[in-house]
Amino acid sequence: MVGASAVTAGGLLKPLGAAPAGAADLRSATIAFPIDIPDWDPMVNNTPTTSSIVKCVFDAAMELSPDLKLIPNVVTGYRWLDAVGTAIQLDLRDDVTFHNGDKLTAADLRFTLFERMRADPTVLSGAPWRSVKEIETPNPTRAILRFEKPMVLAPLELAEFAACILPKAYYEKVGQDGFRKRPVGSGPYRLMDYQRNSRIVLEAYERYWGGAAKIKRLTFQIVADPVARAAAIQSGQADITLNLPVREVDRLGALPGMAPYLNSTTSITFIQMVNKGVLQDRNVRLAAHHALDKLAISRALSGGHMTPVWLPAGPGMPGYVPGFKIPYDPNRSKALLAQSGYSAQKPVKINFYATNGVFPSDFDIARAIVQMWKRVGIEADLKILPSAQLYQYQSHNKFDGPVLKPWNPTTGNPAVYSGYMLDPERYYSVWRSDDVPPRLYPLLHELDDDKRLAGFHAFDQWQVSQGYSIPLFQGLATVVARKNLGFKPFRSGFLVPYTWS
Repeated sequence: MVGASAVTAGGLLKPLGAAPAGAADLRSATIAFPIDIPDWDPMVNNTPTTSSIVKCVFDAAMELSPDLKLIPNVVTGYRWLDAVGTAIQLDLRDDVTFHNGDKLTAADLRFTLFERMRADPTVLSGAPWRSVKEIETPNPTRAILRFEKPMVLAPLELAEFAACILPKAYYEKVGQDGFRKRPVGSGPYRLMDYQRNSRIVLEAYERYWGGAAKIKRLTFQIVADPVARAAAIQSGQADITLNLPVREVDRLGALPGMAPYLNSTTSITFIQMVNKGVLQDRNVRLAAHHALDKLAISRALSGGHMTPVWLPAGPGMPGYVPGFKIPYDPNRSKALLAQSGYSAQKPVKINFYATNGVFPSDFDIARAIVQMWKRVGIEADLKILPSAQLYQYQSHNKFDGPVLKPWNPTTGNPAVYSGYMLDPERYYSVWRSDDVPPRLYPLLHELDDDKRLAGFHAFDQWQVSQGYSIPLFQGLATVVARKNLGFKPFRSGFLVPYTWS
């Protein structure tokens, strides 16, 4: 644990004074944040929600603009060296330094995306890079990635937090445990103070290649309870908070000096099915989908702001297919259950996993689903898990029932939705069955963007029709911020404090 200390350019530690209150100083900001970062090693079991923190401290190789266009970052450009997606050349900036003063070079990229993959089995989030066969570094600003099999999503993957570049020399000097205690990145902020499940204090890195951040100090106060987050913003203890129920955003956003933000994002709220027990029965899986009145849930919990979806993509996203729908039909649900011998008198019994306060209205959505399932003959025992435990269950294949969760890869591309959550080789996957790889893997090897997208449209209609996942709603970012903070929403739904002014 990092106490009241800071990593300086020389690698030594210095004490800090108390962090100034965000509301009193426009050079600082306090964020009431729902969850703590699971790990300061960005490639180990981090979550989409905590990417907002990760990307403050670490630079990904590529980046996405607010409207999801792939743009340069540490990597200024790329080009494929073959026609099948097994070799790509990356060119890097020559003016990037890590927070300890070391210069970032192609050797650091090679260490991050290749050497660690071969040496460290805990690098779960970095799984996309396990197919790297070699990374050549002909000079400090060029890297050539060669893959064991086609890796056509490499440019998109370079914008994810699993491509955050780590300092090779510093990491090898202190080891993984030392790095977790005192992480060093090349992002716009450096870590100054960390108290587990309490607060994270970041300070602007003045030598940042993109120019120093205007907000000089960020304090992430870890506040798991959404009611407490609302109280923090109302009382002035925080300048911005997120993942509140819509009604709270409307109420707090009407207060003097506050601004409400309700923006559709690339996130999808969905139910991941598990290939175990009664859920191996397709009738049961589809009955669970037909039983859900998504529009009614949206109206009750968000005033209709949550957009129902039937594929893992909402309107305006690349994976969206107009017209496809699994209709709300409780009578159809009952008929499907009856075909498998279930009824209100003999209900299906399952465990159902969810969180409380991790994303907007998660607990209320879960309760509504339980009630709708009960009406057709599915009796679900709702089990609420902390976010860290939910992802631990996921990575260790411990779920024995469906899971309500958000999925928010920043790119909005269907290949990193169903391509991740249904790929049995990835730890993100909860549903695993032998019929998925023959349909999925050819798409993950298709270099032609249009053909790959058309293929995923067909794949997603198939997998949802099999009941392997139940998409529910397009993501909704619910944020309340002080007007003078200069908050800018991103389509990804992430907070990007570097852009605030």
